[in-house]
Amino acid sequence: MSFLTQNRPASRTSGVVFNAPIPEGPGIPSGPSEIGLSDLVRILRRRIRIIIAAVVIVFVLGSLYCVVKTRRYEATSDLAIYPEGSDALDMGDITASIGGGGLDFDEKLETQVRILKSNSLAWTVISQLRLDKEPTFAGRRKYILFGPYVTPDAPAQIDKTSPERQNQLLGKFRKSLTVQSIARTQAVEITFRDANPILAREVVNRLSSAYAQRNFVTRFNNTMKASDWLSGQLDQLKSRVEESQVKLAKFQKETGIFGTDENDNLVLSKLDDLSKELTDAEADRIVKEAKYRVAQSGNPELIGTIVPDSVLPVLRSQEADLKNQLALASTEFGPHYPKVIQLQNQMAQLEKALHKEVADIQERFRTDYEASAVAEKQLRASFDQQKQKAYDMSEGLSEYGILKREVESGSDLYEDLLKKLKEAGVVASLKAATIDVIDPATLPTRPVEPNIPLTLALSIFLGLGSGVGLAFLAENLDNTIRSTEDIEFLTTIPVFGWVPHFKMNQNSRLKGASSNMKAPFETEGVGPIVLLRPNSQVSEAFRSLRTALLLTSARMPPKTILITSALPGDGKTTVTVNLASVLAQQGARVLLVDADLRRGLIAEQLNIPQNFGLSGSLAGAGIWRDAVANLPEAPHLDILQSGLRPPNSADLLGSSKMHELLEDWRAEYDHVIIDSSPCLAITDGVLVAQKTDTVLLVSRIGHTPRASLRRVSELLQSSNVHVAGIVINDVGMADDYYGYAYSKYSAYYAEDEKPN
Repeated sequence: MSFLTQNRPASRTSGVVFNAPIPEGPGIPSGPSEIGLSDLVRILRRRIRIIIAAVVIVFVLGSLYCVVKTRRYEATSDLAIYPEGSDALDMGDITASIGGGGLDFDEKLETQVRILKSNSLAWTVISQLRLDKEPTFAGRRKYILFGPYVTPDAPAQIDKTSPERQNQLLGKFRKSLTVQSIARTQAVEITFRDANPILAREVVNRLSSAYAQRNFVTRFNNTMKASDWLSGQLDQLKSRVEESQVKLAKFQKETGIFGTDENDNLVLSKLDDLSKELTDAEADRIVKEAKYRVAQSGNPELIGTIVPDSVLPVLRSQEADLKNQLALASTEFGPHYPKVIQLQNQMAQLEKALHKEVADIQERFRTDYEASAVAEKQLRASFDQQKQKAYDMSEGLSEYGILKREVESGSDLYEDLLKKLKEAGVVASLKAATIDVIDPATLPTRPVEPNIPLTLALSIFLGLGSGVGLAFLAENLDNTIRSTEDIEFLTTIPVFGWVPHFKMNQNSRLKGASSNMKAPFETEGVGPIVLLRPNSQVSEAFRSLRTALLLTSARMPPKTILITSALPGDGKTTVTVNLASVLAQQGARVLLVDADLRRGLIAEQLNIPQNFGLSGSLAGAGIWRDAVANLPEAPHLDILQSGLRPPNSADLLGSSKMHELLEDWRAEYDHVIIDSSPCLAITDGVLVAQKTDTVLLVSRIGHTPRASLRRVSELLQSSNVHVAGIVINDVGMADDYYGYAYSKYSAYYAEDEKPN
């Protein structure tokens, strides 16, 4: 929006609508009304350039990001994981009886996800594929976002990689790797991103293979450790069975007893029952003692084989992660760094929880073992007592039966445990294979980074949002008047009318004005809009202002009217020239006086030859009638220019000579329109305003500060000046309540209308 100013004369101007309220606007301090939706829309339309600029800038930045961003490909594989533990030793009932940790399926699956994310598996894949030599993985761009990859020198053997470099590689691996469980399934999804699509595929497939191998080896080794301990117990049992067989053979040789009928022998029958119970108790004690020995070892891996549902795997995984974090933090910050101390405290708490869980499991197995041992001891005592009875009854027969049953029970127990021991290895191998690759990773063909449609869409939305924010910020920081409510809140002077914004065509010109001084002048200059476009809507607006001015007094219209403003650039000169022109068009004799002796521009705007003007008349250099000029297009309009700039303009305008000139003008003209200097800049305008009938104060939308309008209103009112009202200048039609009406009747007021 541009308007006629003193620095750029007659390039743009405006029109007036009488008593028409201008649109409401935001930013009125303690204003009387709230901002509505229509006000917000007008703000956005007024600041549309800011919004468009923000959208374009952010969109260009997003486009540049899509151009320079390295293309990364994503390989994906789905694994089916069955996280239940191995029951190769058939210890499920015992495990269930002691609780087993109480982990549900989701927690077990999450444990497997943590294992897939572990540094041990990551380093295995890095070592197997030698990712430390891959430019897209271990290297970096030479120029941050573009250029060739630069890869640090890698050792010939991966084991010689420095800890710092190893941590860097692990960090990049974790950043590119994503492992997540799929809801309501026993499957997990593994994804890996890299600029090399082949490498991304190989990493995912190799990670799946390494995880399956690790799971198999870990479970198999844990089962075999328990089997090894049980083998030692079987050796002892075998020795006792052999001793019993030797005793039986010796007794048979000494006594000659090789067989007997014991069905009707009550003592021996009871002895047989106790022998069976003792055998069961001894087997139960051996199994529980085996578990107790495993628990006493304190090895979480072994304990996990006999209590697969415990929280030990989770705690062990957390311990491994904390150790890695502690090692990284200690290497980077030192042992006394707060984060390192915090990690050490967390490690201590975790170790405490781990020890407590192990201790709880040990205590449960110890209790079961001791109870089984006591039961075995009691049964053995009963058995010995019954055996003594049988011996007393028949020393030879009883001793033979005892020896025979010892051999049979020991043989049965040995064969049963030996069978389970042989099955353990095979069953453990079968149960350890709980990983199923549903879909191996395939070669990705389209990059996932950058996501160009999403990035551009987000750029548009972000630009739109930032543009709207900047628009409201600019509106909030704007301290100029924006609406009639601004004026009504700042001053008690009524709004006289408003001037819509328009732009003059530089080719629209008037012929040079003639002067009483007979000075020839043939150049062209820009003239009033009401003379150049008499049928335009702006000209009609000035004619409405003329009507309003003539009706301000019930008896007779004012003769001397001074038009002023608060600051330069408000457009008072254009309002003055066009108001004088429309008054002259009605047939009244009008004198247009340029009383801005410091920077008068009317002569320049209307292409009038320079003469002594008003300043010369006041200084006695000539008679004012000799300085009057006129326009051929406005025969009833006389123009008195400001003249040369005097050193004492305030003294001249406040002199009695000025009062005499006003009286002469009142006598010879129907109306005298005076263009004065801005009141806040200098006091010349106030001095002249005290001598005129009325004053019109011009303020410009988006230009006149609120504080300036308040001060100039107070200044004029305190100087006993009659102010008819405020003319609000340069109102945008898009922001105006009457914009729709002007748009509707624009054909009627067409600016390119042919003259009659």
